Amino acid sequence: MAHNTLIVERRNNLGKSAAKKIRSEGNIPSILYGKETEPIPLVVNLNELKTALSTEAGENTLLEIKIKGDGKETSKLALLRDIQFNYLTSKPIHFDFQEVLMKEKLTLKVPVQIVGVALGVKNDHGILEEILREIEIECLPKDIPNFFEVDVSELGLGDSIHIGELNVSDEFTILHESDETIVTVLAPRVEEEVVEEEVLAEVEGEVAEEAEAEGKAPEEESEEKEKT
Repeated sequence: MAHNTLIVERRNNLGKSAAKKIRSEGNIPSILYGKETEPIPLVVNLNELKTALSTEAGENTLLEIKIKGDGKETSKLALLRDIQFNYLTSKPIHFDFQEVLMKEKLTLKVPVQIVGVALGVKNDHGILEEILREIEIECLPKDIPNFFEVDVSELGLGDSIHIGELNVSDEFTILHESDETIVTVLAPRVEEEVVEEEVLAEVEGEVAEEAEAEGKAPEEESEEKEKT
């Protein structure tokens, strides 16, 4: 479990104009909510949040959020739960943080980290396709894994690794079917192109045969059309 500290300010001024001013200063209007906490409007510095999340766990880093404002400071354990983006600029415009209670299980997605080079890629020019980049689990906050390591070194063409093949701890529950594919090695695309060319040649051959059967080659037919 990755853990870090984030210092924020309580947001007193609400509304669109106040939010615009916050963003112009390099900060992001945010909210912290939880079962035992009334929603708290926050002002979060974007760069400080990026620093706090620069662990192996990324967005699953458990944050000790220190809230300053009204002459006092309070602390809450939380996870970043949602990011809203400006659809034109793709820049973040709002963050949602969820308070974490250490004795209550959470549902969250953990990234998959691929290790090694597949035999089918190295020897046969295959293509490694990542089907699942994140795996959804349920666990206590203290048991959140930073990532799931998936070693693909032994995969040949057509081979796959499924959820049920993961060597995982009993401290969390994976919320996927055991036969769900995480990663697979596909045949090289050049073979597909060759097949397409063969099919095309076959079709062209059939067209030529049909034209011949009718007593005209395709070229002759087009020449006749041009004359008319």
